Amino acid sequence: MKVLLRGVHLDLTSAIRAYVDEHLVSHIERFADDEAAEIDISLVDTNGPKGGVDKECRVTVRMPGLSSVHVTEVADSLFPAIDAARDRLENALKRSLDRRRDVQTNGLPQDIAADVPTY
Repeated sequence: MKVLLRGVHLDLTSAIRAYVDEHLVSHIERFADDEAAEIDISLVDTNGPKGGVDKECRVTVRMPGLSSVHVTEVADSLFPAIDAARDRLENALKRSLDRRRDVQTNGLPQDIAADVPTY
C-alpha cells in the first residue's frame, strides 16, 4: 500500500508521522490488502498562527475495483481530527466493500451466491 502524507502550513514531526501510522494507516491497511491501493493524507492548518478550530485531516483512499473514498475532519488539534477521520473512513470503506460484494453476487444470500458461476 502506498501512503502519501503531507502537511500544509505545518511541519510534520516524527511524533505526528508515528501517530498517523499507528492510528490511521494501520487501521485502513486491513481493508486494502492490494499493493495498488493508495492512501493520500493531508494535514492542514488553515488559520496558521491565529489559532482556533482549524486543524484538518483530509484522507482519500483509492483501491482497485472501488471508487475513491474521501473524508475530511476538522478539530482544534490534529490528533482528534486524525481519530475522527479514521472512524468515518472505516465506516465508509465497510459500506463500499459491502456494496461491491452485493453487486458481485447480484444481491443473493451467501449460501445461494456460492453456487452462482462467475463469468
